[in-house]
Amino acid sequence: MPEPIEYPRLRYVDAFPIEQDGQTYFYVRDPLEIAPSPLVMSAVDFFIIALFDGVHSRSDIKLEFSRKFGGILLPDQQLQKIIEILDENYYLDTVHFREQTDRVVAEFRNSAIRKAWHAGGSYDADPLRLREQLEGYYRHPEGAGVPNRKNGAVPQGMQLRAIMAPHIDLRVGGPCYTHAYRCLENGSEADLYIILGVAHYGGNGFFIATAKDFETPLGRVETDREFLEAWSGNAGKDLTGEEIAHRTEHSIEFQLPFLQHVLKHPFKILPVLCGSVQPLLQPDSSSKEAAEITASIAALKSTIIEQGKRAIFILSVDLAHVGPKFGDAQPVTESDAQRIRDADYKMFEILARLDGKSFYQLIEEDLLPRRVDACAAAATLLSVMEKGEGKVVAYGQNFQPDTRSMVSYGSMAFYEPV
Repeated sequence: MPEPIEYPRLRYVDAFPIEQDGQTYFYVRDPLEIAPSPLVMSAVDFFIIALFDGVHSRSDIKLEFSRKFGGILLPDQQLQKIIEILDENYYLDTVHFREQTDRVVAEFRNSAIRKAWHAGGSYDADPLRLREQLEGYYRHPEGAGVPNRKNGAVPQGMQLRAIMAPHIDLRVGGPCYTHAYRCLENGSEADLYIILGVAHYGGNGFFIATAKDFETPLGRVETDREFLEAWSGNAGKDLTGEEIAHRTEHSIEFQLPFLQHVLKHPFKILPVLCGSVQPLLQPDSSSKEAAEITASIAALKSTIIEQGKRAIFILSVDLAHVGPKFGDAQPVTESDAQRIRDADYKMFEILARLDGKSFYQLIEEDLLPRRVDACAAAATLLSVMEKGEGKVVAYGQNFQPDTRSMVSYGSMAFYEPV
């Protein structure tokens, strides 16, 4: 029998309040998905686990509980039960969790493919039904509809260089995706699709790539390992060192069914997760970390040229994340929705004119406070694209009543002179 945990330490988790039947509960999930399932906890139990910091002992926790709840004593059995449930489900930083993590990491590293983690949840796992689901998004009143002369047409004298598409759950933002992919469908003759996603959980690098092929219900998507190797060589670093971040990440995965659905020719991808843009915002832009990022972006651009690739970028990003679910004290209201829309369109305007200087200013002034996760991917595109223009093709907002929070998202197309 294992020794009792005297100083319980909760791992990093996502936790946010939800309203059910007039009561406040807390939804707790493991962003790395080592834990088998999320937990829904009462406010009282959540207060207890918030003290699981590895510093408070069991006695300390009981004392803090008594102070909080007017002298009521926390029974030993209740505290022990909470500890056991968290430990059994890998929510505590214990040997039990670390052993499971080692098994998960080894399994991922030894696999030649990255499995379709979200199939059967965010989108259908059956190939035929998935095709129908995707077509349904095009036919949706807010979808791209059937092709016509204006729908995703490439401007005269221009060629498609990039699209921006959401990575919100397809069941929420599916129609918005279709507008970006209609543009890609009309300008899709490329050798390589460079998908710049977001490293939501894990990894410290600005770029986190993987050489693994990706599996979807529609088949296997091949990663261009030759290009990745050349890029890593030009950058002078292994860009796959933290590839475990790809294991459960959805921002690459959600683009692939759309790509497979619209492209009629063989293609390869370069799957890259983007980290924090903060190092590029420091007053001393010549810092070692900022210099490495700048060099990696320059290496990406030069590798495209050296390899003779016709490359199209796919920015897999969402926009604002506001409300209690994301750490704000106040819930989102109807008036906030218009304010968020106005702020998002200000960003669109700057991106559309490829104004890198104004974009970096906006990151600090507005995008980071609103938790816009497009910053690193968009900054990369602005560094690579020398001339051209962008165009907004769709926009949406997802209000979540149970958390009184909102995520906004949009689609754009970027064109450069032929």
